Parts: sequence; C-alpha cells; structure tokens
Amino acid sequence: MKEKIRIVIADDHALVRDGIRARLELEETIEIVAEAEDGFQAIEKARDFQPDILMLDISMPNCNGLEAAEQIHIVSPDSRILFLSMHDNPEYVRAAVKSGASGFLLKDIGASDMVKAIETISQGGYYFSKNISVDALKPAKEKPENPFNLTEREIEVLRGIALGKANKEIAGDLGIGVRTVESHRQRMREKLGGGNAAQLTHMAMELGLVDKSTSSTLAP
Repeated sequence: MKEKIRIVIADDHALVRDGIRARLELEETIEIVAEAEDGFQAIEKARDFQPDILMLDISMPNCNGLEAAEQIHIVSPDSRILFLSMHDNPEYVRAAVKSGASGFLLKDIGASDMVKAIETISQGGYYFSKNISVDALKPAKEKPENPFNLTEREIEVLRGIALGKANKEIAGDLGIGVRTVESHRQRMREKLGGGNAAQLTHMAMELGLVDKSTSSTLAP
C-alpha cells in the first residue's frame, strides 16, 4: 500500500486550518499529522513529525512563514514547503522562492488544485497558483551600483541627458530652473572627471538608467 503524504498545516486562523483539514482528509493518500498557529509552532511540529510537506501561511504572528521556513529546512531537511497567502505580492512570491519553497498557493485556490499541488510537490515537483505572474517568479533586479555617488536629482538629470533632452526640457520635466540643471551637469562632470554629453550618456547606460536602444547624444 502506498504511503500517505504526511502534512503539517500552519495558519493563525483556526477556521482556515479546519477548512483545509476537512478537505484534505477526504483524500486517501493524504494524512494531516499536526497543526500550528504560528511560525514557532510550525518549526516545533516540523521537528517532531518530520512531515513530507508543511503548508505555511506567510502572515503569522510571532514568527511568520518565511522566517519559519529557514529553521524548518534545518530541523526537518526532507520536508518540502508549500506557502499559502491571500496576496499575490511579487515580493512575497520571490521571498518564498528564495527561501527554498516548492510552491505558493493563493487562498482562493480550488480544492482540487490544492490536492494537485500537494501531489506534485510530494513527487519532487513545484506548483504555483495560476494567478501568480511569471514575473513574480523571477529574481528582483538589483539596482546598479552608483560608483560616482550621484544624488537622486543628478541621476534624474543624467537620465534626461541620455534621452537627448536639452537643459530647458529637463528643467520643465523636473520642475526646476535651467540654471539648476546646468549646475547638476557641471557637478556630474566633476565627479566623472570631465565629459561631454556623449560621455554622460555612456555613464547613464553603465548605471542602467536608460536602455542603449533608447539613448541619444543630441543634448548639448
């Protein structure tokens, strides 16, 4: 007889836990071995029961699901984590993936899809709710380094220069005076060690402020 998939459910709402348990207990291949109402209890249950899967709510008191996941990987390394959340916030999804989770489900998921997710993960696969954007599964883009220590305003002016805008146009976009734009350009040249519009544009591309295909060097 095939062994059952052993699961720990962690959610701070008893009603949610009851609903998940009631549905999953209808499946002959699934066994709920324990429940937890916060991250600390989830870690404890993971250590004590060594489940196949932990279904973790992200937003829990005392210790949230993401924090608990770090310790669960230590106390129960063979357990796989399936996150539950009401929100499809890309940052939550990325953090879940980074934590080593095998799946991310939105709480409005249908019962059959939840069972499918559990079965997929138990077999070594990954499962994410269909409503989660593919972009959310990609690592967040890191901000380019700023080796010249430009200020936020200087960066805005630099972006305008790289887009081929004249000082007057940049001033209008930013709501500042033309002389102020000229002062920012001069300070950028000093930080760069000199440079005309073409060199400032190159610096903007190096900093990732503009795409090479959209940049121009027509600015004076």
